[in-house]
Amino acid sequence: MSRPLYCDESIWIPVAEGIRHRGWEVHTARQHDRLGAPDSEHLAFAVDNDWIVFMFDDDFLSLVEGEDLEHAGIVYTDQAGKRVGDVVKALDAFLDELDPEWRGVHFL
Repeated sequence: MSRPLYCDESIWIPVAEGIRHRGWEVHTARQHDRLGAPDSEHLAFAVDNDWIVFMFDDDFLSLVEGEDLEHAGIVYTDQAGKRVGDVVKALDAFLDELDPEWRGVHFL
């Protein structure tokens, strides 16, 4: 089993729920009262909890890559033209094959 996933506020609620229904531990910005928090705070919160961040937010991704910030793993996908079920299936497949020690950036 992979480390828990933290969905930033850009992730559609049905995607988070779909991943949760597939058996993954999922935390959301909404659930932890972090809506509207700066990206750097979302990232620090995820690092403190050793959670992989899942996002649609390319600004967040640019922040992480541009400033070489510490993270516990980042999974990014562009939301344009994507369907909820397709995102859930792709993320589930990625998490299913993931090494528990992975701390990289993955483009879904």
